[in-house]
Amino acid sequence: MKTRSGGHDYEGLSYVANSNQPFFVVDMFKLCSVNISIEDETAWIQAGATLGEVYYRIAEKSNTHAFPAGICPTVGVGGHFSGGGYGNLMTKYGLAVDNIVDAQLINRCEWKASE
Repeated sequence: MKTRSGGHDYEGLSYVANSNQPFFVVDMFKLCSVNISIEDETAWIQAGATLGEVYYRIAEKSNTHAFPAGICPTVGVGGHFSGGGYGNLMTKYGLAVDNIVDAQLINRCEWKASE
């Protein structure tokens, strides 16, 4: 089983198997809700959203707020955040993951094809 969040990944790992065994992709691109609260300075972002969608939603609400994440707008946040979230604002504000205060995670279960 491979998991793909909303955008692309630089390594292409969500589309390549480690061996010649079959696999399937769980694509979360439709889980792309981005809810920004300027009053609380928080955001709830689903794994299928892209960095571009996150930046756009922040800009809709504020001219002074930002989030320290990557520079490529088509990368999915699920993979970006789980990998740390390297970006231009990290020198001052840390990685994206350093700014995540809460998360809801789904633990994958083992799946075996019937023979």
